Amino acid sequence: MPAEKTAKTEKAESDVVGTLMMLTLSFTLAMAFRAFVCEGYVIPTGSMGPTLMGAHARLFSPLTAYEYPTDISPAIGMAMTGEGRPLPVVDPMISTRDRIAEVPPQQLAAQDRAGDRVLVLKPLYAFARPKRWDVAVFKSPTAPVGASENFIKRMVGLPNETLLLFDGDVFTGPLGSAACDLKIERKPEHVQRAVWQRVHDSDYQPVVPVADMESAMRARWDGGPWRIERGDRAKWAMAPNRRWRYDASGDTALSWDVQSWAIDDWNSYNALRMAYEAVRRSPRGFADPAVRHDMCFAVNDLRLCTAIECADMANFATTFRLATRGSTFEFDVRAAADGGGKATLRRVPEGGDAPTEATFAFTPRGDGLIALEFWHVDQRLWMFVDGHLLGTLDYEFATLDDRLAASLIGRNVETYVKRPTETRAPTPPRLEWAFSSAAPFVLHRVRVDRDLYYRPVLHDANNQYDVNGPYLYGPGFACDWEHPAQLGATDYLMLGDNSAASRDARQWGRPHAITLRTVGDAQPGVVPESLIVGKAWCVYFPAPISMSTGGTDFIPDFGRVRFIR
Repeated sequence: MPAEKTAKTEKAESDVVGTLMMLTLSFTLAMAFRAFVCEGYVIPTGSMGPTLMGAHARLFSPLTAYEYPTDISPAIGMAMTGEGRPLPVVDPMISTRDRIAEVPPQQLAAQDRAGDRVLVLKPLYAFARPKRWDVAVFKSPTAPVGASENFIKRMVGLPNETLLLFDGDVFTGPLGSAACDLKIERKPEHVQRAVWQRVHDSDYQPVVPVADMESAMRARWDGGPWRIERGDRAKWAMAPNRRWRYDASGDTALSWDVQSWAIDDWNSYNALRMAYEAVRRSPRGFADPAVRHDMCFAVNDLRLCTAIECADMANFATTFRLATRGSTFEFDVRAAADGGGKATLRRVPEGGDAPTEATFAFTPRGDGLIALEFWHVDQRLWMFVDGHLLGTLDYEFATLDDRLAASLIGRNVETYVKRPTETRAPTPPRLEWAFSSAAPFVLHRVRVDRDLYYRPVLHDANNQYDVNGPYLYGPGFACDWEHPAQLGATDYLMLGDNSAASRDARQWGRPHAITLRTVGDAQPGVVPESLIVGKAWCVYFPAPISMSTGGTDFIPDFGRVRFIR
């Protein structure tokens, strides 16, 4: 009997030791995997919004059922200080100028949701050099220790190049290049699709009586951004309908009302932040056109998407014209009676220079439907028909000086250098959309999106640290026309997608002493290669959804799990 007890005791002790060894091994492997292979990070701020979201709220409009994420930090700050002034809330599909409600900051702050959680692949850059447009996690050169030491941004500048941000785009050249000699950097299709930001979508029309909506807005609703330019106005049935129908034949055209619907770098993710600042400047907020002009830059890189239904597609044609940068860009699609189709991309410069164009053949569908995407972005025209890329047409300027003169009407290099952050400088685009049809037709899902816009900024003390040395002043990094950024052999330039509210390389001050000791001499604004942690791979745990009124039970928002582009 004693021998039997001893055997059982030894077996129990052996099981305990085995379990502890297994737990220790598992913990060690998990820590090793986390340290060297893949690790999860939480997005704390909105500098990459809306591509990646920090702490935010999802605002829902009862007028159109449109929902969008927005930075909640202004409301949280006001709630913490006890400020009770309500914040204006807009529905971007109705108007970005006129509020649909005024909500107390405490109520908005209660809707706060945590940021996205992302997985970062750490060993990838040990086998392959980082690529432009990658989204990467890195140690902050200005504050490499502490709670906010890890940043996540998009990789825009690469080693051994000169780089300048101008008119929202990225221009590069060999080291030592002057600004006038730099050339455009174009985003690949998969990246471009990930960064388009919505301007207007015809799918979101009023779901309440228009009179009730105007009462909530305390303003007259103008029906949306598209106006009837030519044709029989009585035959058009547009907003508040989702299906826009033209019940006639012949020629007609629509145009975009840039006075009522500015196409600029206003961002719904920054809606509360910008509304707070706009109200501080004027009691009317963004309803005051001067405030809008002073806070936002016009954007000319756009995408138009639609699906068209016509019973006689063989005799249907449409031409979208975008006038900007001293040229008219045309996207022309025509079906033929023989069942063929012809698509043309064309640039028509002002001043009599010869047009350039590219023509592509396609086979129209037999069901009277056609889906179109017209892109003008990064000095390139793209044409998609029924989800397939037909082709592109690139255009160049002889020098970047010529691009400046074409983009900023009435200004030249000398005047631009004096006021690089002048928001009224970029010339707004003009949009016209013409149709020719032998039968009535219907437009579905008319959507206009804009590209990222990298703003020029100035250095300021608020984005720098006393401990790092004297403050920097003047144009931000990569924003100085006279002194473009020069990236060394191991230097990278990181920028946030939310350029209007991103604390990124443009405004960093001098690097921290730890950074200097670790990597040697490092200029302000760059991320040395040794500080890059890895490439952000996917959002594996999006901001959770509250499942209770009190906000105590949460589940992941699985519908927004996604790869990062």
